[in-house]
Amino acid sequence: MLEQALLRICDGRGTAVGLGFLVSDTVALTCAHVVTAALGTPVGTPPGPDARVSVDLPLVAGRPRAEVAVEWWLPPRGPGDGPGGAGDVAVLRFDAPPPGARPVRLVDTEASTDGLWGHRVRAFGLLTGRPGGVWHAGVLRGRQADGWVQADLVGGGYAVSHGFSGGPVWDDRLSGVVGMVTVADTGETPASYLIPTDGLAAAWPALVPLVSPPSPFRGLTAFEEADAAVFHGRRNESDQVVGALEQHRWVTVVGPSGSGKSSLALAGVAPRLRARGACVAVVRPASGSTPLAALAAALLPLLEPGLSETRRLARLPGLTDELRDHGLGGTVDRCLARQGADHLLLVVDQLEEVLQQPEDAEGELAEVLFAADALPPPVQVLATLRADFLEPVLNHPRLGPAAGRHLHALRPLGADGLREIITASVDALPGVSYEPGLAGRVLADTGTEPGALPLLALTLDLLWQRQEDGLLTHRAYDGLGGVTGALGNHADRIWAAHVEPGEETDARRLFVQLVRLPLGSAVATRRLVRRGDLGEEQWHLAQRLAAHTRLLVTDRTTDGTETVELTHEALITRWEKLTAWVAEDRSFLRWRETVRHERDRWQEADHAPEHLPTAAALAGAEQWLPDREASVGQAEREYLAAGRTHRRTRARRRRALLSGLATAMALILVFSVLYLVERRSSQERAALGASRALAQAAAAESSATDPAHAALLSLAAYDTSPTQEAENELLRQYLQNASYDRVLSGDIADSYSYFDTSRDGEVVLTASRRSGAVLFVRALTGPVRMVRLPSAGAVRGVAVSADGKRAAYIQRDGRSVWFDVRPDAQRPLGPLHRLPHAPDTERSDTLAPALSADGTTFVARVGKRLVRWDLDSGRHGTVAGNLPTPENTFEVWPAPDGRTLLALVREGGASGQARRSRLLALDLATGSSRVAAQADTIHVSGDRTRAALCHRRGGTTEVSGHRLSDGAREGVAYREKDRRFASEGCQVQSVDHAGRRVVIRAPSGFTVVDLRSGTVLSRNGLPAPSSDGNWGTARPWIVESGRNLYYVHKGASKIGFLPLRPGNWFVEIGQQTLTRDGRHMITVLADGSRMQVHRAREADGRVLADVPRRKPYHVPEAGELLSLDRTGRLVAAREGAGLVTVREVTTLRRTATITAAAPSRSSDGGGGAAGPEDDFGYFFDGGGKLVTVSGTVVEQWDPRTGRRLARFDAVTVRSRVGGAKDARLWIGPVPEAGRVSVIVLDRPGIHLVDVATGRTVETVRTGDDILAAQFDPSGKYFAILRRGSIFELWRRGDPPHKELGPLRSLAELDATPYVASFLEGEGRYLVAADNALRIYRIGEPGYETFYSFVRPGDRQTRAQHTFRGVSVDGSTVLHWGPDDRGGPLHLSPRRWYRDLCDIIGDREFTAREAQLLPAEPRTLRPCAGDD
Repeated sequence: MLEQALLRICDGRGTAVGLGFLVSDTVALTCAHVVTAALGTPVGTPPGPDARVSVDLPLVAGRPRAEVAVEWWLPPRGPGDGPGGAGDVAVLRFDAPPPGARPVRLVDTEASTDGLWGHRVRAFGLLTGRPGGVWHAGVLRGRQADGWVQADLVGGGYAVSHGFSGGPVWDDRLSGVVGMVTVADTGETPASYLIPTDGLAAAWPALVPLVSPPSPFRGLTAFEEADAAVFHGRRNESDQVVGALEQHRWVTVVGPSGSGKSSLALAGVAPRLRARGACVAVVRPASGSTPLAALAAALLPLLEPGLSETRRLARLPGLTDELRDHGLGGTVDRCLARQGADHLLLVVDQLEEVLQQPEDAEGELAEVLFAADALPPPVQVLATLRADFLEPVLNHPRLGPAAGRHLHALRPLGADGLREIITASVDALPGVSYEPGLAGRVLADTGTEPGALPLLALTLDLLWQRQEDGLLTHRAYDGLGGVTGALGNHADRIWAAHVEPGEETDARRLFVQLVRLPLGSAVATRRLVRRGDLGEEQWHLAQRLAAHTRLLVTDRTTDGTETVELTHEALITRWEKLTAWVAEDRSFLRWRETVRHERDRWQEADHAPEHLPTAAALAGAEQWLPDREASVGQAEREYLAAGRTHRRTRARRRRALLSGLATAMALILVFSVLYLVERRSSQERAALGASRALAQAAAAESSATDPAHAALLSLAAYDTSPTQEAENELLRQYLQNASYDRVLSGDIADSYSYFDTSRDGEVVLTASRRSGAVLFVRALTGPVRMVRLPSAGAVRGVAVSADGKRAAYIQRDGRSVWFDVRPDAQRPLGPLHRLPHAPDTERSDTLAPALSADGTTFVARVGKRLVRWDLDSGRHGTVAGNLPTPENTFEVWPAPDGRTLLALVREGGASGQARRSRLLALDLATGSSRVAAQADTIHVSGDRTRAALCHRRGGTTEVSGHRLSDGAREGVAYREKDRRFASEGCQVQSVDHAGRRVVIRAPSGFTVVDLRSGTVLSRNGLPAPSSDGNWGTARPWIVESGRNLYYVHKGASKIGFLPLRPGNWFVEIGQQTLTRDGRHMITVLADGSRMQVHRAREADGRVLADVPRRKPYHVPEAGELLSLDRTGRLVAAREGAGLVTVREVTTLRRTATITAAAPSRSSDGGGGAAGPEDDFGYFFDGGGKLVTVSGTVVEQWDPRTGRRLARFDAVTVRSRVGGAKDARLWIGPVPEAGRVSVIVLDRPGIHLVDVATGRTVETVRTGDDILAAQFDPSGKYFAILRRGSIFELWRRGDPPHKELGPLRSLAELDATPYVASFLEGEGRYLVAADNALRIYRIGEPGYETFYSFVRPGDRQTRAQHTFRGVSVDGSTVLHWGPDDRGGPLHLSPRRWYRDLCDIIGDREFTAREAQLLPAEPRTLRPCAGDD
């Protein structure tokens, strides 16, 4: 960067006369007239051969000084020659490289594809009164006739003046120096001129080898049309979008943030259409005072090219008025005539910004651009849209019809596209290349997630800047932190270099100001902030950071207003510092966005008092405004002030009636509270702080090496004080471990590499490659005891006898150690016995240990020998046998007869053939061997008497049991018939102790097979994979405790006991709901074949009721729900086109089959409360009757007899309220018997209609943007869903009054299941969506209950929790985790607490763990008092 290359050049008095910059370790450039001033010689006089000037490095620590020689000098052109030309250049040479200095990268300006026009640049200068120097931010224009390049000032910063001469000019887009400042205009226009690098090289040819080609990478900025030659990876998508524009005049490219939408539009599509005769205009809606002004600003350069900034600002209002009054037609015709084009491509970049605009400004643009007949024939529109704004845009009454005409989903780049981005630009440039293996390494580190693209782009750009003699190196890549670390490390370096300690508070608030949390969205986005919204100190800081960093970008709107924004949204998610700030300030950001939204609603309602701020909004104002007033807009502050005034007036009236009583009650309350607070506040504060610290530690530990310790920390946090943080972390730990009956882990330095267990699972020995071994006793039935074993370094293998009485391990030095296990003793670990060395072996190569079932014999592979020790012979055991190791031996065991070793040999097949396994029986006395078994895979039983053999026969897996004594098959061979559980290869995981049962793994889950009968004993789902995505390399086991069977496997850092319950626990679900009391689940299978009832509160897997459904089976569609009546006794389910079956909940006995009017796919304006795509829905009304909605036809039925009771067509309601002919209808239930609610989209009001007559009996007043409504059972309250997935709770009345909202959106994606429902108890409302569950109580601020299923730093898309039902009391929800496993979740922290204690075996903090706790818990044994 510039700082380490800048030179300050002084005259003989030490006064600075100009600047220079290093272009190599010892060579620098400056202007010739600067050298003249430093030497004090007359203008135009060459310096003498021994001339030297004094320089220092002002921005390098210590400001090193030197006297440098003037090696070469070319005077400025004469007065008659015009400015510049090939002159005014001087070369300086150091005697030695200055300490702390680093030369700049010179970029070849002749190779720039766009002639530098519009490039943002920065330069450093020395001004009088500013001894520390100042930064200039500018924008380049075209070359002058003499070859110099003009630069104009950007924003209100410092213009170039005398103190900038000789300084380098850094180009942000090309990532290097593009020239040297030479002169500046002294008139009104703050323009300056630079000699470009090609001009410098022409003046001094020795500079040519130091000039590099410009960077083909653009960092965090989007590629533009001029960058088409270096835009790679999206060739096919560009052609597809061009083809779509030929068929559709409006195309919207939709993709996640960071997927490259803008680059595709500007550098991929725009050049292709320009080549076909189009002219191109690019508009960003937020770049103007209004979106329409932004559109006018985009068209103006096509109408009048070459306008000065002053004339452009003067002309802009007139063109904006013209567009508003007359539309696009005339303006487009003049543009095409002026440009000689036959059509116009209008690129609307970041279309979602329209949603942020005031309604009148939005409406202006809609009339010109979005209306059906607004676009003139020669106009094509290409819009880019973030995927998380797709639903709000499509639901928008003006934007939706236009933006939805043709959607192009931009998929993440695959490996081929990413490889092209990485290699194509470098391969095209001679003299530049990657170090061998680096390109493949970058590709592997990138991955294919959408958010990886900006990280890759920045990494490649930074890597380009750090090239060494044209070579992009591994060393530079490592220094950046790789693809995943480059952005965060780069931002941290900039922060450390450019933000002073005293500025950190202002800088943090500046960055948070540049982030917004759109209402109803869980994802933060960047925010364009105008200068007037920032304080002076913040604005100057923003200018400085934008001037010489890549974190911020300053600009001007079309009306000249200065703005600043983050360079890219990747900074929000990938820079840990900013991510943490946003997480900490999330409540403020959401409150600010809520206030803005409520103010807009208030203005739209002509300042109606019911739309003034809610109590929660005003409470937030009291919390945030004292410290954050500058972060809240003036309009929002005035709105809050109006709300306070209104509430004070109402409160004054109430106080006048009850003042005396209120005062007395308040005094009593105050003194009581003060007394209690005085007594308890200190203890409570300490407990609260400790609880939060422990919960935070649990969250940090959850992905580390001791998951059970993380669970213990969460238990201690909740036990110390049940704070919200503790409850939420307890929930996450419970969900993380709920699949298991037991989880074991220890504070080991890395993940477990080996483990073995006794046949009952009570004794477990684990070890890792870099650390020692850990012994667990009472591992399954608990309480668990954990003992760390002494070991000389790492452990290379472990073994446990089947009876659990002995265990052994191999140290790094090859010594084998065994010991007795005494679970009931005070110290479970018996004395350690080191086995004697076996003769003729290399002890350091000891592997594959195993103990006999009774623990008397130990065997291991030692070098090229198989050695057997007798542990009951001698003091520590004696060598009892020694045989050569068969080639490719993988495992070895002692046979039960005491004379034989079993060796498992795995042999690689010939090319194209699968590997095979053989089990050899080796006689220790004679050394002879026989083949005991052979198959594709072999698993030996724990007692070593049998083996499970797996063969692939004709594409099918066959598993059979065999005796090892004679190789005979026992029982019936098993072949998988259920395709869901069929595996592509032999996926036998383990066999039990006696060799009677095996576990087979398939992508869908586990199958337990009885090898005696060849039948399936159980089907069980897979647990979530470990945090590293692996199941581990150690062999899993089947253990049996009591009558329970467990699959024991090693995860990344834990041993998990997964219960293998009898029966089929794997069910593919199409529909599922809870009964009203939460005690049962009603399920329709995914193929629609059956309906079942299960218990929700017990884990016995029994099906209480099971009935077949009508053929042909109706397969439930996404969003299609089961409907329960208010008594909870009847359930209705769709079983065909217009066909609904009603059944009793407990028995599933059919009470009626109803055939409704056939749903019409062609009828316009249909609707329903829960209808799928063909506009058919059904629900029970307030009187218990079933209502079906087919298109617009509403019918009422008796659910016991199936008789139709009433019918009406909702088209009449639409006509009565003046709705458009094709206006959509939403029809749903209300509490009153015989009535339904009807909403006509784009018309105000919820219309309550009598089903028998079709007459509207009541209209609930609302706005015209309502999509759906929901009433509580009492009819006192209702909830409404507005466009943009905004939810609000209202009290019914005349007029109705908003009590809460806007609330969080129901779901980020339309297909994500969620629950939103009124609960028992007045005014209680539950929303379970977006990875969180909230219960509101109307009339109270905040939440009654809040559970967050993900941690603040978790990426939402990686941890999507969904919800499908809730009991009426809100105590149970149907929850599905990110691993697609789920079921009823009981919202009881005490239950989670008890279950989690059971899962970790009532583990306690050890003395060492207690010393490392971040805070003191209430007890070191959180599970000791749990019952």
